[in-house]
Amino acid sequence: MKKRVLFLLALMVIAAVALPAQAAAKEVMIYSSMKDSQLAALKDAFMAKYPDIKMDYYTAGTGNVMTKLATEQQAGGIQADIIWVGDPTNYISFKEQGLLYSYDSPEGASIPAKLKDPDGFYTSGRVVMLGFVYNTDTVKREDVPKTWNELLAFDGYIAMTDPTFAGTTLYTVAGLVQHPDFGWDYFQKLKDKGVLLERGSSAVVTKVGSGEYDVSIGVDYIARTMIAEGSPIGFVYPEDYIPVILSPIAIVKNTAHLEEAKLLYDYILSIEGQKILMAEYTAPVRPELALEGAPSLVEAADRILPVDDNLLVAEKDELLKKFDSIFK
Repeated sequence: MKKRVLFLLALMVIAAVALPAQAAAKEVMIYSSMKDSQLAALKDAFMAKYPDIKMDYYTAGTGNVMTKLATEQQAGGIQADIIWVGDPTNYISFKEQGLLYSYDSPEGASIPAKLKDPDGFYTSGRVVMLGFVYNTDTVKREDVPKTWNELLAFDGYIAMTDPTFAGTTLYTVAGLVQHPDFGWDYFQKLKDKGVLLERGSSAVVTKVGSGEYDVSIGVDYIARTMIAEGSPIGFVYPEDYIPVILSPIAIVKNTAHLEEAKLLYDYILSIEGQKILMAEYTAPVRPELALEGAPSLVEAADRILPVDDNLLVAEKDELLKKFDSIFK
């Protein structure tokens, strides 16, 4: 009888040890400002490759993602395993706050050094460029602005995204403000011309297609997606300065799903993962690949709108206040 009791106790101990291991589900969560269709495509492909890992995501504008991260941090811990937003300067702040995990992905070996944090805390997962979206029913191709100053001279309804809600627009605004040819005077002229604001990067492109606006400052991959869906819009890159945003991915420090996060990080940077993004009209970070119709980083280098990232980090709050004082 005593042996039987000891045997049962031993089984209970083994079960108690085994249960947590069985209960620890393999999963990974990403917070991102990317389009739902992009993340859904990545999710389907990643889970097909790793069927034992459940991938989930939260998507919203960069401003809303940052608010969610700040709220969770104050509440005791960030629930995301990977962060992927549009404004690269956020990662400078993340790194300074000690929120990120340093990871040298094997898939990053061929990615240019300028797309990677030298300490391994983040790597660009996609290249986003901005330009001018126009309605093909109301604007002739020859009348589309070719430069930032031509935008000021355009005769029609113009819109842009509010930089408070879109990291890509914030980065563009910073580049124009920091540039000696533009500065805050440029934005005052945009306001005087009647340029209107939208809260989302997709909305500002969608409303060009619906005819509410003739031209907008918009994101290239969003415009390409809507063109493919039949929207009556066109897209051109400025001939003088192209806003180029190297949108990074990073693993959250102290994540409970580190190995799963590494696998997703690797997958995003892999040839396979980048091709999925390219199918969603997003320019790749791998030099082995090129998206038709988009300038490569080498081609864009001569026309890139420069941004001092550290200056933007230091002055971000004041920049947004100044922008609001002009437009709101």
